[in-house]
Amino acid sequence: MAVVGMLAAVATGVAGVAGAGVASACIAQPARSESFAASLPQVWPGQHGPTVVGLQLALRRLGYPLEGTGFYGVHTLVAVHDYQVKHGIKGSGIVGSRTWQALVGGKPAVQTHAGPLTNPGLQPGARDQQTMWLLANALERIHPYGDFVVHQPEVPETYGPQWQAQVKDFQRRAGIKASGIVGPRTWQALYSVVSIEGGWGC
Repeated sequence: MAVVGMLAAVATGVAGVAGAGVASACIAQPARSESFAASLPQVWPGQHGPTVVGLQLALRRLGYPLEGTGFYGVHTLVAVHDYQVKHGIKGSGIVGSRTWQALVGGKPAVQTHAGPLTNPGLQPGARDQQTMWLLANALERIHPYGDFVVHQPEVPETYGPQWQAQVKDFQRRAGIKASGIVGPRTWQALYSVVSIEGGWGC
């Protein structure tokens, strides 16, 4: 089951987030991402959170053996150093503006946040088909949750235990309390990771 390309009916519910849903993910002339790259914070070894997850997954797309743990440890440092040296950047391991521009900037189809998130919250056990589609659309674009999403026969109406487990795992990686509740911090983290890794393509 592929969620990408099936969200036209619910895209209006996330007008505040460019890149969420078909309308913004599949536009004919996507915006370039230099301004988004410039907005990203400096990241250094020892840090933890969604920006680190996005960094790791962006490097993973380039062939580095990273899993998106959310912790900037030795393996991430080795990958960042290698990437920096190969792109004529001082191999400090600190991900600043030059590294972000090389990794994220200047690429089409990297959609970024246009305003505050308007997605409704999602409580464990809630019955909300539209919000479940939005959640599935985000998770499908993030390793390793894409495998779970695409192997589901359909997106359920009810936010059940299997989906909660995926969200809780993501929350732990992103440094968010692993409650399974999909609130503003979790939506922000999900969309940030997809934007950083460049996953908003069709």
